[in-house]
Amino acid sequence: MKKKLITVMMLLVLFGCSKPDDVPYEASDDEIALQIQLDIKEDIGLLIVDYEANESSGSGGTSNANKSLLKHDEFIIYTLSKQEFENPSDVENMTIQFTIITEYVDPNYENIYPEEYTKEMNTISLHAKFGESYYITITGDKTNGYEAVLEE
Repeated sequence: MKKKLITVMMLLVLFGCSKPDDVPYEASDDEIALQIQLDIKEDIGLLIVDYEANESSGSGGTSNANKSLLKHDEFIIYTLSKQEFENPSDVENMTIQFTIITEYVDPNYENIYPEEYTKEMNTISLHAKFGESYYITITGDKTNGYEAVLEE
């Protein structure tokens, strides 16, 4: 009985100690974390992230693998790794532009989506550092447009 109890306790310690949802995300030393809070009026299909930093530029985004919409109040963590930059010091002069695709469309590498679903936002300038997190709030709706704000 004692052996069984110890085994159960060890399993609880090993598998039951996952990180609670309310513990803030900490960026690793080789990444930049964009912590994005959606505060928009309707659910959306995709969130596209384009970045440029001197010699480096790239594009990515996020959507749900099951093709469901991203919720209007969703919290998203999007990371950029050091390997994505030709010169890691470039990140000190980074610009980021978000685009919302209002309906679900299968993601593609060319970022070509139906114009009627595509809503670009303002560009954010960021003096980024690896190992840091940056908080961004996106507000608005598909009728009046969206805005991305870097929280200071």
